[in-house]
Amino acid sequence: MAESTKLREEVLSLMSETRTWVSQRQFTKISKDAFVESMKSKFDYLYNKSSTLFDRCIEGDLNMEQFNYMLNMLDKVNSGKDYQDVSKEIGQKLVDIYVKPLLKE
Repeated sequence: MAESTKLREEVLSLMSETRTWVSQRQFTKISKDAFVESMKSKFDYLYNKSSTLFDRCIEGDLNMEQFNYMLNMLDKVNSGKDYQDVSKEIGQKLVDIYVKPLLKE
């Protein structure tokens, strides 16, 4: 299972490096493909544990609130809380956010 501290560290660092590349303050004159390949090796833990998170950092569209919530849930499982209980908690939150508003319409 992924380590939340390492994931958080690599996500924040990769997002920072991506902003720097986009603003052309560093990694100037390299293509997106070259930048991504460079970041894959630099942030190999993140890329190997969650390529989706890696991609969201590169695209700049990672929802940090949801990311932090999921890491907190990962911490609960890693500290011994029952996986099924945590899954139900996550499911209920997603229902509250995405399904219930649609039912009100």
